[in-house]
Amino acid sequence: MIHILSLQHPYISVDVHGRASYGGGQQYSPDPMVRRCGCGVIAAADLLLYLALRHGPGVSSFDGLPEDGPIPLSDYNDLILRLHRRYFPVIPFAGINGPMLMAGVLRFFHDHQMPFSARWCFSQQRLWERMESRLGQDIPVILSVGPNFPAIWGKKVVRFYKKTAAGTYIPTAGAKAHFITVTGMDEDWLRISSWGRLYYLSRTEFIGYARGESLPPASNILLVERRA
Repeated sequence: MIHILSLQHPYISVDVHGRASYGGGQQYSPDPMVRRCGCGVIAAADLLLYLALRHGPGVSSFDGLPEDGPIPLSDYNDLILRLHRRYFPVIPFAGINGPMLMAGVLRFFHDHQMPFSARWCFSQQRLWERMESRLGQDIPVILSVGPNFPAIWGKKVVRFYKKTAAGTYIPTAGAKAHFITVTGMDEDWLRISSWGRLYYLSRTEFIGYARGESLPPASNILLVERRA
């Protein structure tokens, strides 16, 4: 039997011209820097939204947003711009890296008295174990698909798949130097949110990419933990 882990509540959704997204998407932002390099900002925003709206710490920054159902796109974009300016600065043409993402999330936790901590993982030795633990605690996992290395302008990507009604997986997209959010997993696949869409990522292919085309410290996770 395949053991499946999943978040316990519906994932963050945005009303994009009448369509409910699966997580946020940087391509809808009015800010050109977010559109070009803002995948980390989106991943962080969706993580913070999920923790606040699904676990109810009462974060003032999210007042007025619906707890259930899609968030209006204009409200979501306004939130992204506020978080980008205050917590998640983006390096032009380079985006944001893991430690920068961690620093912004920690600052947000502190400012809003949210009972969580966060650290960026550099070793992949316990990658799957840590993912399973966070999902089991109903905490989304931000995962970085690192850049190509040493040829940082290389074209190698890790593939994203769509799952058919028959249960087969078809490659439909790919990414490098990109943040995604893991919302579920089994022994072979990660269920992820990217660009406001639901995809699947092969665990085997991800490890092959991280070790063969990138670097394990750059292809890792933000480990969020609830403080006692």
